[in-house]
Amino acid sequence: MKNEITVSDRVHIVPLGYEKDRILEPLRELKADRVILLLHENKGDDPWYHKEVKKTLREGPLDLEERDCNIFDMYGSIEKIASIVDQHASDDVYVNLATGSKVTAIGGMIACMLTNATPYYVRAKKYGPEDEEGPPNNPVSTGVEGIDNLPSFHIDEPPAEQIRILSFVSEEGPVAKSNLIEFGRETDLPFMSNHNSKHRTGEYRLLDSHIIKPLLERDAISVEEIGRRSEVRITADGENTLRAFNYLL
Repeated sequence: MKNEITVSDRVHIVPLGYEKDRILEPLRELKADRVILLLHENKGDDPWYHKEVKKTLREGPLDLEERDCNIFDMYGSIEKIASIVDQHASDDVYVNLATGSKVTAIGGMIACMLTNATPYYVRAKKYGPEDEEGPPNNPVSTGVEGIDNLPSFHIDEPPAEQIRILSFVSEEGPVAKSNLIEFGRETDLPFMSNHNSKHRTGEYRLLDSHIIKPLLERDAISVEEIGRRSEVRITADGENTLRAFNYLL
């Protein structure tokens, strides 16, 4: 029996901003197999060039997926792009940083640094005027001058158990440390299941070293001492961290 050879797809994640050529031409040039088009959640009437992009992709040879994404929201963009990369872990994933908003470009770059995706930037031949208010009637650029692969320096994701704790505190907070220990035990989080502490003091030390201290360093939580009780609250930065890494849950 012959061994089957599995070939990875070339998957391109492309925000649908105020562009046409910088969306379509790299897909042909880089021989994409599948394109995942990120559509802005607050949809209005599509300008003509959005309709043309969608029509070209729907009628073309590529597999097309359309996903909603707030392309003007940093943490939502990180979460959306990173989650798609995670879903295509066995494929070669590329992210077009030139076709959405500046926020999406930054969020896309961070998502690439958190994953194994390859970011690229598309240089336009010509840029149009920038004095229009609201969505422009025409693409903001025309033609493609070149495509640059960008260097991506890997940064580590926070452990999934920290995001699980953040989610629990966000939903139930403020939460006593003792309740976090019970939650960790009930859900088999590694800081509890990978250690065999026979004393309550040891369990608090495990919670502090694996969960509380790292999240405090991220400014993701605050801890308030009320008598002998410690209450943990999620911060605004923690809510943003939870949104960005929600795909780890």
